[in-house]
Amino acid sequence: ILAFVETLEEGAVDDSRNNRRFLSVIRKNAERMQRLIDDILELSSIESGKINIQPQKINLKRLIDDIFLNLTNKAQEKSVELKNLIPEDTLVFADPMRLEQMLTNLIDNAIKFNRDSGRVEVSYQFSETHDVILVRDTGDGISSDHLPRIFERFYRVDKARTSRESGGTGLGLAIVKHLAKLHGGEVGVSSTPSRGSTFWIKIPRC
Repeated sequence: ILAFVETLEEGAVDDSRNNRRFLSVIRKNAERMQRLIDDILELSSIESGKINIQPQKINLKRLIDDIFLNLTNKAQEKSVELKNLIPEDTLVFADPMRLEQMLTNLIDNAIKFNRDSGRVEVSYQFSETHDVILVRDTGDGISSDHLPRIFERFYRVDKARTSRESGGTGLGLAIVKHLAKLHGGEVGVSSTPSRGSTFWIKIPRC
C-alpha cells in the first residue's frame, strides 16, 4: 500500500491512465487488511471464551440456498456450479449465525481453489449421534502431507499462492475449527490430489 501511495504522492495522481489502477490496488489491499484484522479479533474472541453460541433448529437446505445466493457472483467469475444436495426439511441444531459463518468459509474456499468450470456440492449425512455437513469441490486436491495442518492458523498448502492472490487471510479454517468445537463438534477433510477435496462439519444431534 505504502509503495503505491508514495507513487501517487510523487505525481502519479495526475496520471489519469494509472491513478485509477493504483487506487484500486490500494483499496483491495486495505480491504484485505481489514478482513485480516477482523479475523484475528474473531479468533481471539473465540479462544478467550468471549463468544457464546445459542443453538436452535435450522433448516439446513434454506441456509445453504442463502449462502449460495451471497456467493453467486464469485462462483460465476470462475463458472463454478453450486449444487445444494441437502434434502428438504433437513433440520440441524446449531447457532444460526455461527453455522452460516462456518459454511460460508468452507464454500468460499471451495469456489476460490476450484478449477474453472468446476463444481461445489454441499450434502448431508445423518447418524444416530451427529449431523454431518459436507462441502465437496473439484479442485486440485490437497496432498496428504498437508492434511494434518490444514486447520492451523496461517497455514498454506501452496506457499507460492499468497494470501494476496487468493484474497484470504489464512485464518478461515482455524475459525471454522474453533466454532465447531464450541458446538461440541469437529471438522475434517479428505482429499485426493487432482480430484478435489471434501471438508466436513460434524455437529452433535440434540
